[in-house]
Amino acid sequence: MKRQAMVCCSMLCCIHFCFLVIALSLAIVVVALVYHPISPRQRVTSATLNAGHIDKRDNGAGALNANLTVVAAICNPNTKITIMLRYYDQRHTQAVWPSPLQEAPRGSVLWVVDLVVSNVTMALEDVVAWQNATKGRGPVVLRLAVWFHAQLDIGLWFRCRYWVKQKCTLWLNPPPRGALRRSQC
Repeated sequence: MKRQAMVCCSMLCCIHFCFLVIALSLAIVVVALVYHPISPRQRVTSATLNAGHIDKRDNGAGALNANLTVVAAICNPNTKITIMLRYYDQRHTQAVWPSPLQEAPRGSVLWVVDLVVSNVTMALEDVVAWQNATKGRGPVVLRLAVWFHAQLDIGLWFRCRYWVKQKCTLWLNPPPRGALRRSQC
């Protein structure tokens, strides 16, 4: 008798769990169909390579130390969803970012970011390319990879958090007045 009660209780728990999984899956599909969430878009509008040099290491590689100011245009392509962005700091980069950014639907904002990079290991061919670019008229090529913690606010009742990785390549004049020539994100 006890065994039948346990089996019946376990079966009811499994059925409830299956209904819960199905209901949550349907809710996610409905939200995706109604709101069409899209990740934020970013482009670099201006950048300046204020300073930069390479420290030599024993193995022939180098360590990049640089100071870079970037102006990024970040836009929210969603029509019904507010986006909250927070910067995630990596090991070799110190950045002075504004406080977390909340962007309304179809809104855009310019972010000014000061990056200080220290002791980023570079391969020998990258060191040679840097030295050739800084001795001549450039361009100096920098590749940026930035992680954002994004939060989609869908109404008052649903928040979706996820990571956004943005990669940009910048072509700049040599320091100290390294103006942006072009960028690709």
